[in-house]
Formats: sequence, structure tokens, C-alpha cells
Amino acid sequence: GSSVRVLGINAPEITVGRKRGQPLGQESLASARQFVARAGGEVRLGFDVEKRDHYGRWLAHVYDKSGRSLAAEQIRAGMAFQVTVPPNGAQETCLSSIESRARKNPSGVWRNSYWNSFPSTSLTLSDTGFRFVRGKVTRVDVNSSVWIEFDGDLVVQIKKADWQAFGRNDWQLLKGKTLEVRGWITTRKDKGNQNGKRRFKSLVMGVRAPSSLKVVD
Repeated sequence: GSSVRVLGINAPEITVGRKRGQPLGQESLASARQFVARAGGEVRLGFDVEKRDHYGRWLAHVYDKSGRSLAAEQIRAGMAFQVTVPPNGAQETCLSSIESRARKNPSGVWRNSYWNSFPSTSLTLSDTGFRFVRGKVTRVDVNSSVWIEFDGDLVVQIKKADWQAFGRNDWQLLKGKTLEVRGWITTRKDKGNQNGKRRFKSLVMGVRAPSSLKVVD
């Protein structure tokens, strides 16, 4: 009767009530159910640093009796993305490596135009929620957060508390580079453009782990 948020991945959403689902949501759900069915309906949970989220769900790695990982299987099948949400990052390197191999023989999300490096210039205000985006960096500001602006209406925010994980202080060198980023997009309430302020980007993606930001060019 408990809910478990599987650590290390994020999968396409299914339709729930008025909340519209995303491409491959049903396929990803079916794949996860097949994993549990093959395990005879019994799975093991492995915990990291933080055991519950603010919704009260358990945060855990999920395994069958043989030690096979649900997260790894979903990534291999193209049914989920590798995502790290601190402080639960114990398997970031492992799952990121599995994803890199999966992309060389693409299936699922890696063959879908909605998911496979969606261009930042094509984002609209309706494109909130989890996205995997590619774009060119046009501006970088560093204050209480690192703000990486892309062509189009997207800015990536890296809060100061997460800087150490990235192991870099050369943020300005990202200007002009093409990046792939993944994370949850929200709309920005304060867009500036008042009393002489510069207009801010309307869409904000929070990035918290190095595996969620990759320089591709």
C-alpha cells in the first residue's frame, strides 16, 4: 500500500485526471509492471541518504530477487532517463554509463522526437515538467545561483548549494557552447522588464547534478 519513487531515473508521465500524459508514458509503465511481474510480484528496496520525499513516498532503488535493477532495465530499454536528485546520488555514475551505452543502439525515448534532445528554441510556455533539451548558451550569470541562458526562452538554474558537485568555477566558458540538459521546467513568475530591468527567460529548469548537464559542442 506504499508508494515508491524509484531512484536514479525519471520516466515519461501517464495521463492522470486532467493532467495530460507524455509520449511513451504507457509503454514505460507497462515495462515497469513487466519487471515486477517477472520478479513474482516481490521486489527488494535499497535506500540511499534520503528515504522519503515531501509527498511521503519511499525513495529507493528497486531490485528483483536476482539483484537486477529496475532503474537499469528501464534505461536500457529506453523507457526512462538517468536523473540524479541530491542527496541520493550513489548510483549516478553507474546509471549514467548504462544510459550512454543505450543511446548507441537507440530505442524508446532515444528514437522519439519529443524526448530526444528537444531544441531549446522550440520550447513554449506549455512545455513544463521533465524535459531533455539541447541548445546553445547565449549568456551566463553567476550570483546566488548560476544562470545559464539558452537560445529560446529557457534558463538553467544551478543553486549555490549544488556547485561543489560540478567541480568547476569556469561557468562563463559555457557561453557559446551547445549543451544537453535534463530536468523539470517551470514557468517564471518574475520576468523582469520593469523599471529598466532586463527581461528574464520565461522557462526555468533546475539542474542539480553533473550528469544532467553535458557539453556536446
